[in-house]
Amino acid sequence: MPPTRLSSPPASTAVSSAAELPPPGGLCAIHQPNLFPRLTTLAKLFAADYWIVLDNVQFTRRDYQHRTCLATLGDPRRRQWLTIPTHLPHGRQTTVREAVLADPDRSRRRVAGMLVQYYSASPHWPVL
Repeated sequence: MPPTRLSSPPASTAVSSAAELPPPGGLCAIHQPNLFPRLTTLAKLFAADYWIVLDNVQFTRRDYQHRTCLATLGDPRRRQWLTIPTHLPHGRQTTVREAVLADPDRSRRRVAGMLVQYYSASPHWPVL
């Protein structure tokens, strides 16, 4: 990937969420996208002045890029994987940004259904 300047367009389809970039010299955090980021990832995002989504690396099927492990509220040891089916147009060489959801509508329904099943009893559910 060629080096970029602050005035360069993003190399990814993701764009900066800030209207103006912070001054040079701040804390930069780089992370690959995950289906549901862990709290440590969110803390890293919160602490950073710059956030870079590393999406030009190989998509890994056995990682958290398209799946997550959900635990029930009553028994955190009881877990189930939530996986979003993906299509990798270039096989194992497909990058994260090239991966495509196999069935977006079905995936949306499955994620919503499992979140309701696992977490609707939470006192914080109405906020979600």
